[in-house]
Amino acid sequence: MSDIHQIEMEKIYAQAEKVLAENDNSATPSPDLPSEMVEHIDLITNNVEYVLGINNVLVTSFVEKIAHPSQDIRLHQAKMEGGYSGRTLDTKYIAPFLKAKKLRSMVESGWLTRSLEQGYPYDLDYRGAIKNKQIKQSFLELLDYIQTKDGNAESCLLYYFQKLILFREKEKIKINPLKDGQKISILQICHLLEEHFARCNTYGKAKLPVIAVYSIYECLIAELKRFDGKILVPLGHHTSADFRSKAIGDIQVNDENGEPFEGVEIKYKKPITHQLVNDAYEKLKQYPVNRYYILSTEDISDEEMPEIQHSINEIAEEHGCQMIANGLMNSIKYYLRLIANPDIFIEKYTQNVVIDTELKIEHKEIWKQLLNELE
Repeated sequence: MSDIHQIEMEKIYAQAEKVLAENDNSATPSPDLPSEMVEHIDLITNNVEYVLGINNVLVTSFVEKIAHPSQDIRLHQAKMEGGYSGRTLDTKYIAPFLKAKKLRSMVESGWLTRSLEQGYPYDLDYRGAIKNKQIKQSFLELLDYIQTKDGNAESCLLYYFQKLILFREKEKIKINPLKDGQKISILQICHLLEEHFARCNTYGKAKLPVIAVYSIYECLIAELKRFDGKILVPLGHHTSADFRSKAIGDIQVNDENGEPFEGVEIKYKKPITHQLVNDAYEKLKQYPVNRYYILSTEDISDEEMPEIQHSINEIAEEHGCQMIANGLMNSIKYYLRLIANPDIFIEKYTQNVVIDTELKIEHKEIWKQLLNELE
């Protein structure tokens, strides 16, 4: 990003924070922003957790127009005549900026969304299959307003940033893990987790079991001699393959040399098969992995069990890694028995749910409600 992109983003972001502070945390649009454009931005930002691709593309487009006023921002690919590479700008600079400010963002780029990567200009007739027709119309109307009606991209970005900041603050849900002196049994913890997984219906719920097992590992690393000197790798983005170098699973513990020592792969609504075991081995076989778990919310079928066990035996003989295929909740119960004080797990799980940027507000509110229901 040229200096002008960075300077303009920082300047407008700071201005957005100042406007909010002066108006009791109420988003105030610029006077030269038409009411219909305010409504379009409101629609998108009020649903931002479901339209992250459009979110990144819009911010990228606004910033590019501010930095290069002569650029037709509807021409979002360099291969288009007169176009620019929106994806490159987003990946290298816009997404990192949004994440640094803890605003909602795609992991890498909005252009990784299939409906937005199509090789057509973002005009009012754009053929990309954006599912929500109202969101699609608002997205295209905003770009059309800036490009064909001399709309003010800076005013759009200022108001857009205000809305993203307010959404960020809305996500900061305060959850008290347990009341003072309150004790909770392992069976109660398991029931709470099962209820949390079951009650959440929005996209992203598959990360909840990953967070649960990761929170357990945070406890185990501190307590078990087996993990002396070992390092729990920070939890990555659930939808991003190869997010970490040497990534062998959803959860990973490295040894003193930074090599993978133990890994866990968690399958949500997907049964374990011998092919899954073999695929996992392909990821770990070049490393000195001591133990590897494949856990699923679904039971292993009787037909698959012999082949799974055969694959596990072969891996142990060839590599030495102990592969364990098991049910998720059975493993969680076992793990919790190894922790000196299971209440600590509740604290860590709660904290991880609150800070996770991939989870939806619903996921956090439901966990808060479940804890409040405890007697």
